Amino acid sequence: MLKRTKTAHLLVLCLLFSALSFAATATNSATEPEISFDQDDGIHTTSFLNLSGDSTVPLTSVEITVWNISQPDQWALITSSPYLDQVVPYTDQVTDLTRWSWEHKFSLDSIDCTCYIEISLLEQTDLVSFGLIAYIGDEHHRPVLRHALDIGSSQMYSTKIFNDNSLDLSFNYLLPPSQIESFDANEQILSNVRICPAPFGICSESYRSLDSTDVTLDNILAIEVDADAQSIQDGYYLLQVQIQDLYLTLSNNITQFVVVDQSKPVVNLSAVDEVIESVLILVDIDVDDGYEGSAYTITWSITEPDGTPRAVLESEILEDNRLVFEPTKAGEYRVNALVRDIGGHLVTVNHNVSVRNVVPIIEIRFDGFLVENGSTVTIPSSGNWTFSANTSFDTSNDQDTLEYTWFVDGKTLLSGKSFLASNDLQQTNYREIRVQVTDDDGQSSELYFQVAQQDELDSDSNSGSILASTVSLLFIFSIAALVYMRQRKQSESNTGFAKWTERGKGPKN
Repeated sequence: MLKRTKTAHLLVLCLLFSALSFAATATNSATEPEISFDQDDGIHTTSFLNLSGDSTVPLTSVEITVWNISQPDQWALITSSPYLDQVVPYTDQVTDLTRWSWEHKFSLDSIDCTCYIEISLLEQTDLVSFGLIAYIGDEHHRPVLRHALDIGSSQMYSTKIFNDNSLDLSFNYLLPPSQIESFDANEQILSNVRICPAPFGICSESYRSLDSTDVTLDNILAIEVDADAQSIQDGYYLLQVQIQDLYLTLSNNITQFVVVDQSKPVVNLSAVDEVIESVLILVDIDVDDGYEGSAYTITWSITEPDGTPRAVLESEILEDNRLVFEPTKAGEYRVNALVRDIGGHLVTVNHNVSVRNVVPIIEIRFDGFLVENGSTVTIPSSGNWTFSANTSFDTSNDQDTLEYTWFVDGKTLLSGKSFLASNDLQQTNYREIRVQVTDDDGQSSELYFQVAQQDELDSDSNSGSILASTVSLLFIFSIAALVYMRQRKQSESNTGFAKWTERGKGPKN
């Protein structure tokens, strides 16, 4: 007897039970093949098992197997076949698609079991199987618990989410043939519900039993668990359900992954309150949903200063919880985040960031030299010259959109150009030049300077030189005359020779 692990048994059994609800006239699908049985689930036979059904895919590579599942943990091979006895293609008159009818027969003499008949499509990349329950013989029969028939195989092992206090579960069940006739609809099928925390898909603690409210109706078992009364906090869990019949015979176990998420997440959004334009704004969001392994989605949006909302760019999302963007305009930006957790709870948070504009800084250059505000610049009276404001600067978002306006003697002369050339001027007599630089936020800076033409400066310089020369000559002449007069006077009064007096002439004795 071939044995499988308990986990494998449960997974395969639950997957195969879901196929029993499919009708014989199902539509053809290339992605979701379907095999149905003409026999009712829970068929009872004593010797021969005659099976038939319908398929939406060719049954060229299949295996049909009979498993003994008479015990809750039992999965033993009784018999199998690598093909079906008969497969016949036909055209569905409703859908005009090709389908295949099939038949197969097993001889099961001297066998008593609760059995599972499985048809597997071997050509599928992922094992796809379909089947039904059969009670063979008269002994070793037990109840069988399965997922609700309206749940597809792809949903069986998806996580079931509960966002309120009530954990509602629904299952289908089969009773042994001996109990069907004697079963009273008013009688209750007893269930055993157990739970364990499983944040990583496996139990982190031992299973514990739960009190539940059970309702039985037409082979349907409805179970309700009060989460608060059972002290079930938000988190991931493995829920295991088992039933027992009137004779206390146990069914198989069904394990269901569940998430209990009754509370809204706590969300904090953090960013700077104020920046200058073109400086990157970093936004972080912290989400706490109260339990390990919680998951959530964040939807970002940004409201521009003019009130226009926009979605964020993919390049602006650094991480799931981090956003960065560059403001291109001055004003009030609002960063919005909508957080949705597994339970469907929505939390909206936002944060305002004030962006200040930077006034343009003007630089005027003439012949490579920087022109100071309020200074005087000498320009040639003839020839070409240029005043350039190309080196004026602003923040990166405004740099390429700066507007230049030139004024001469208070009147607007030129707009749109970052330089003023001599050929832009028609007049010859001007004294002041002023330039205004404006950014895309409407803020501007100004710089002015005086201009003097070279010929005027030369004329003034010549006049001054003549006057200075004349004054100098007069001064020198005066000094020379004064020195001469002094020297002459001194020469007359201070001679170096003695004066002799002549004696009178008289007779000699």
